[in-house]
Amino acid sequence: MGHHTETPGTAKPRPRRHGMPARLVWALLGLVLAGCEAPLDLSGVNAQLARPTQRADLFQAAAKYNDTVMAVGGMGTVVISTDGGSSWQRSVLADKPFLVDVAACPDGKFYAIDPTDGLWSIRPDGSWARQALPEMTEPQAMACGSENVIWVVGGFGTILHSADAGASWETWSLDDDLYLTTIQFIDRQHGIATGEFGTVLMTADSGLTWNRATDLPDSFYPQSAYFSNPTTGWVVGLSGTIWKTTDSGASWQLIPSGSNKPLYGVTGFGGTLVAVGDNATILYHHTGDASWSQLSGIANSRTYLRGITGLSDSQFIAVGGGAIVTIAIPDSGVPARLETLNE
Repeated sequence: MGHHTETPGTAKPRPRRHGMPARLVWALLGLVLAGCEAPLDLSGVNAQLARPTQRADLFQAAAKYNDTVMAVGGMGTVVISTDGGSSWQRSVLADKPFLVDVAACPDGKFYAIDPTDGLWSIRPDGSWARQALPEMTEPQAMACGSENVIWVVGGFGTILHSADAGASWETWSLDDDLYLTTIQFIDRQHGIATGEFGTVLMTADSGLTWNRATDLPDSFYPQSAYFSNPTTGWVVGLSGTIWKTTDSGASWQLIPSGSNKPLYGVTGFGGTLVAVGDNATILYHHTGDASWSQLSGIANSRTYLRGITGLSDSQFIAVGGGAIVTIAIPDSGVPARLETLNE
């Protein structure tokens, strides 16, 4: 008989397998059985959707009338509190417009604007109605004056106003290729609007005429402005920049903020000022203080804050990216604290 010898270093051929490996069959069978036995649990998703704020919310502005506070933002989101921010109710406008600003009038009515030339108002039944603004190229900001006059600013240096709840409008314009980004009426006669290239416009006759004040230095782009009276005001923007005037915009002084974060909103109540911005930056200032102070405790947050409104000189509400923040600011010299941050 002959002898069969194997060459060192060679291996026997493996037998060929046909069909699906057994372990894969059992794995697939387990998935099928698990799907049959355990129904899809959406309770966590539904609970999240029921919350007044969502992580994807892009809040842009807030306004208040007495104890009613309203925040608006992207996808037609409107969140309302009727108890000074203790509780909130959420709704979404039809067609989900991107709401860029909101204002409360002295008669208690709220209005919002979208950048497609839309003015939104609440009907008596609580639903929202849209009215078309005169074409002005992307409205940017709005206010409501002491006589319930609605003011809207936007492209080409345009200022619109309506004394009949949006039924008719009058237009004033610089006829220049720039956006106006803020507007405020301090009292019946005095108003201020700011915009691109450091533009500052003032009126002292209830908006019949607008006069250009001294431009903000370095063509500064204002994100927000607040005047406590016709002569004294603050404008905020990128890199933590704060400009102040005490002579109705004739001159501007750079105020150290202690922050290099972009600032998107500023407002005041009584003797307290609050500015908010990127990374949940919150700055506050009391009349008579030498400088602005920064609220600590929310460092490195990715949340931006843009809308800000004051309930009193010690309580403010700010809104931004998926967040509604209640800020408590005690008397001068006492550290402020953050009451709630819903993200």
